[in-house]
Amino acid sequence: MIQLAIENLLRQRIGLDPDTLGFATIKRAISQCMADCGLTDITDYLTRLQTSTQELEQLIEMIVVPETWFFRDREPFVFLSRHIMSEWLPSHRDGVLRVLSVPCSTGEEPYSIAIALTEAGLATKNFSIDAVDISKKSLTKARLAVYSRNSFRGNNDEERQKRYFTEVGEQYQLCDSIKNTVNFMHGNLLDPSFLIDKVPYDVIFCRNALIYFDNSAQAKTIQVLECLLVDNGLFFVGHSETQLLTPRFVTVRHPLAFAYQKQEDKNRELKQDVKLRNRKEPIERKRDFQKKLNPKLDVSTSKEFLRKSTEAKTIPLNKEKSKNSTTIATSTLKNAQSLAERGQLHEAINLCESYLNEDPTNADAYLLLGQLCRIQGNEEHAEECFQKAIYLEPNHYEALIHLALLKEHRGDIANAAVIRQRIKRL
Repeated sequence: MIQLAIENLLRQRIGLDPDTLGFATIKRAISQCMADCGLTDITDYLTRLQTSTQELEQLIEMIVVPETWFFRDREPFVFLSRHIMSEWLPSHRDGVLRVLSVPCSTGEEPYSIAIALTEAGLATKNFSIDAVDISKKSLTKARLAVYSRNSFRGNNDEERQKRYFTEVGEQYQLCDSIKNTVNFMHGNLLDPSFLIDKVPYDVIFCRNALIYFDNSAQAKTIQVLECLLVDNGLFFVGHSETQLLTPRFVTVRHPLAFAYQKQEDKNRELKQDVKLRNRKEPIERKRDFQKKLNPKLDVSTSKEFLRKSTEAKTIPLNKEKSKNSTTIATSTLKNAQSLAERGQLHEAINLCESYLNEDPTNADAYLLLGQLCRIQGNEEHAEECFQKAIYLEPNHYEALIHLALLKEHRGDIANAAVIRQRIKRL
């Protein structure tokens, strides 16, 4: 029972889903920390954790085990180099590419990024890398930039290793030209002020961290990183984390890179149009709104998008709906979205489903329900909802986009391509 209370502390502090590590692993970490601080009663240890930030950080150090190496998985770095050479560099000759690596662990990933950018033709003055981790011990090792042979496992490029590292006994010291390109920082992704003062990044690496978070922490982290990434910026995740992303991120066509590009948010322009139309006569306002709605909408299932989409759609697409039913629908969708923002996904989903039991002809309600189901990881139900929205409104732009992205995530490229052709015709 006491261990469950300790696990809840870890969940609140770092978003840990205890099931990803297992009861026994956490128990061993607790036992080791208790021995280190001379305690034998777990109740006393819980009290210590609740009153000592330092003791809680020590437990986190025991829980967070770094597992990384240089050029891990290789293809993300291959694609990054190609993108820089073909897309970014030609239009940013004098620009500075901003990159974030989080969590950065012991530094192999951000240093691999620095090497890849250098080999892609960028001078060190033309890129900046921020690397963040919650483990101070890992950051200390990262700043030293001295590694064992184990950090090069799976990497058979001995020429690159000799170019950037100096062998010192059985260790390898990274050269200063690469080492000095990375700025290491201590930070927690769930901290409300996480990198709040930073200019948005062009590229973000966040690989193999989300899989250890609970659903709420996953949603918060994706929302934070989405805000920290520029429009059209690149977002790299682990292969097990692709299903967690919102459709604001569109997959990049490079096998095994697990890279996504953040789409521009055109909803801001739409909302401004809605405000202007509110000054027009009702009939003219409805006609203009219907004419411009589909071509102007882009897609996102981030919480910000859910808020904007429900606010923007205050005028019904179905002319036969009464003003009263429209008001009820708008209020219900806003309430559901508000619940989702507070991390209450189950309650938001239940509210949408209850509304649809009363009015099964509201395409926007099916869209929102599909978005919520996808955030929760229930892709099968999400797909069903998007299909119902399209059945009710065959030209429902957002539902079509969501459905296409969902099929792409599942590897159903052929059917996704058919849907995308349909979208282009809109």
